[in-house]
Amino acid sequence: MNQSTRFSNRKQTGLTLVELLVAMAIQFILLAAMVYVYTSSRVMFTVNEQLSRVQENGRYATDALLYDIRMAGFAGCRSIKEITPNIIANSPPVFTSLGDSLVVYEDGDGWTNPTTLNRVAGSDVITLQSTRGSGVSLVGNMSVDTAQLQINSNPDGLKSNDLILISDCSNADLFRATTVAKGASKVNITHAMSTNTSNRLSKLYQDDAQILSFDAHTYFIATGANGEPGLYQYSLSSATATLLAEGIESMQLLLAEDTNGDQEPDIYISASSPKAAVLADPSAGIPASDAVIGTDWEAIIGIRVGLLLRSEIGVASEPRSYSFNGAEANPGNDTRVRKAFWSYAAMRNKIN
Repeated sequence: MNQSTRFSNRKQTGLTLVELLVAMAIQFILLAAMVYVYTSSRVMFTVNEQLSRVQENGRYATDALLYDIRMAGFAGCRSIKEITPNIIANSPPVFTSLGDSLVVYEDGDGWTNPTTLNRVAGSDVITLQSTRGSGVSLVGNMSVDTAQLQINSNPDGLKSNDLILISDCSNADLFRATTVAKGASKVNITHAMSTNTSNRLSKLYQDDAQILSFDAHTYFIATGANGEPGLYQYSLSSATATLLAEGIESMQLLLAEDTNGDQEPDIYISASSPKAAVLADPSAGIPASDAVIGTDWEAIIGIRVGLLLRSEIGVASEPRSYSFNGAEANPGNDTRVRKAFWSYAAMRNKIN
């Protein structure tokens, strides 16, 4: 065997068992580190995704509620505080005073659920009524009180059976549209007996009148088909309930009361508290000892809204206690993340 052959054999010599084990151990350590980094990143991604969804749902639901609270009682160029509409619509709302534009049901007591959804017990319910959209002016003058109404365009998407308010700032009528049809140059709206108790409006409206969409929105917490709670909005006009946001476990409402007439909130009370004050009047048989210092609904100028949201899945490392409106919000001791959203909205049509 020559020298070159000996050198070639040495180059082909393999690894020893110790060297192989060391290499495998290093590879295992690197692989374990990569798995740990990936798992941690995945967990953080899931946590951030769930928190973002909670934040997004909370903001969307809050914005929808606050908008309706601010607009409650709006009836076109004047509020319902200043004008009482003549109501001829079938399945009508009660809308004869400003107090009707806002109704709060403490824990849902006294509210009749018009849907097949299962309402979550212990959560408040609120109904808010007002006109919607930008409105459009009447074209031409009515010759008879049963005449169809004509408008140039339909920016608010009015359709058959919608609740519609027509107002000229001195009178108003609330009816359901029998038909909304686009003609050659105008949109024609009829108000026949098939969708109303009468086909006659209270006056012959002129071209200074406005046509506005009207609705009563009821907000409540219910459980969906997937078992998740959410905030639903029920429309009286369309008789349908729409899911606004999932993951909302509870809604609590506090009424802002102005006790001194300065149009600023002085105290916040529950919906079951307001009642008319009973003043002492010996001539009427009410002695001073029977006087009640009550809270008048007319003094309510705004609503403080509290929403409790939870993540879709459990992402916390361990169960956590969470307090909402003075009560334990995690009685099931799960690992979902929870967040409370508190906001305030003034009723603009009750503030001068």
